[in-house]
Amino acid sequence: MKTVVPSGSGARVVVFITSPGGAEARIMGNIASALRASNINHEVRYLNRNRGFHVEHLTLILRSDVILLHSPLFMSLHYAIWARLLGKRVVSIVWDSYPVTLGGVRFDRRLRRRLFDWMENAVLWCSNRILVPSVDFLRHPILNRARAVKLWYAIRALSDQPRPASSDAPLAILFAGQINRTRGLCGAVEQLDRVTQGRFHLLIASGDPLPTELRGHANVRHLGKLDRQGLREVAASCDCGLVSLAHDFDGPGLPSKTFEYLEAGIPCVYHGKRLEHYLAVLEDSGAGIEIASCPSLTRADILAKKQGIAEAAARFSDAFALDPESFIASVASVEG
Repeated sequence: MKTVVPSGSGARVVVFITSPGGAEARIMGNIASALRASNINHEVRYLNRNRGFHVEHLTLILRSDVILLHSPLFMSLHYAIWARLLGKRVVSIVWDSYPVTLGGVRFDRRLRRRLFDWMENAVLWCSNRILVPSVDFLRHPILNRARAVKLWYAIRALSDQPRPASSDAPLAILFAGQINRTRGLCGAVEQLDRVTQGRFHLLIASGDPLPTELRGHANVRHLGKLDRQGLREVAASCDCGLVSLAHDFDGPGLPSKTFEYLEAGIPCVYHGKRLEHYLAVLEDSGAGIEIASCPSLTRADILAKKQGIAEAAARFSDAFALDPESFIASVASVEG
């Protein structure tokens, strides 16, 4: 089915995709598919397969009107500079902001990270338009001139999840991903202990070591790093997935793990910084619960959500999933 783009969309667009995998690659792959299904003149280059700057890339920029880049932007600084020098328009898709700070203090102080952060923000400065996936991003000073559009990949929950036998057992929770100060994992475990009266088991799938405070914790088990299939198998045995952000995390966000948990057929529990738009969608869709303001949490509460997880996941997904017509219009209508 062709996407009808409004008038003024005669711009030629070149998309440079740098992500080798994960959520980022799915987002951009989905956008590339939408462009192929549209009537807009475009070309796509997957730079993770062809590292470095090539003459062909400069030729592409020369014969294009709009250059489409995405997070992490520091990998595309040379494209942004060439595009602006040649009078082209730059559109940047952003789902992360840098530098990462906690309570105003830089999280990673290494010189290399400082250089990458400068490069990241240089691309933002070069951008004629910035697109973000949630209005939560608009509250960040660096992104206050951005435009919030629906650009994420769509998900549907697995429909063949086994139905748990009893609601009296401890709550089985999965946490997957990096472990560092920005995640606020220790605070999340403390809150889980309070709201469940200690009736929970947290399985942590991560290649990072546990924080000292969680080592030897009776309710926490560290599984190490799991591949995609291993993670799916563990998720199938859990009641819900934990999404956690430090309360003093200064940046915006749309936690990608939410989509992965829902796709695996389990609802989410969230703890940490208030992301107003994200949390409104999470709770209104029925896909999850914020536990900071929750007086108690039982396995029965989560199992009730799990029974309707397919519909809840669809509602959550639809709030952020790519709207090809509005997205392409946002790209094609950008002015120099």
